Amino acid sequence: MNQRLRQERNVFLLFLAAVFVSLMSALPIVTATLPAVRYAQAEQRPAVTTFEQLDRNRDGYVDRAEALALPGLDRVFNEADRRPDGRLDKVEYAKALALIDGLTHFPK
Repeated sequence: MNQRLRQERNVFLLFLAAVFVSLMSALPIVTATLPAVRYAQAEQRPAVTTFEQLDRNRDGYVDRAEALALPGLDRVFNEADRRPDGRLDKVEYAKALALIDGLTHFPK
C-alpha cells in the first residue's frame, strides 16, 4: 500500500475516533439532565384519562360527578357540552380534552 494513502487513512480513522470519543464523553452530561426535564413535563400535563375510565357507571356518558376525576374537565364542561344535558358523550369528551390542552398551553 502506498505510504501516503496509509497516512491519510490513519488520519481519517483518528478523526472518526476523536468524533466518537467526544460524543461519548458528552453523553453522561446529556443523560443527567433528561430525568429532570421528564419530571418537569410530567408535572405540567395531567395524565390522559380515557372516556371509558371516567364513565364509571358505564352508561355511555360522563356526567359532572364523574368529570371531577380529571383535573380541568370541570372548568371546560359547559363549553364542551354541545347539548346542555349535563353529560358528555365521546365526541364532547374529545372536545373537552382539546379545550383542556388549550388551557394548559395558553392559560387565561
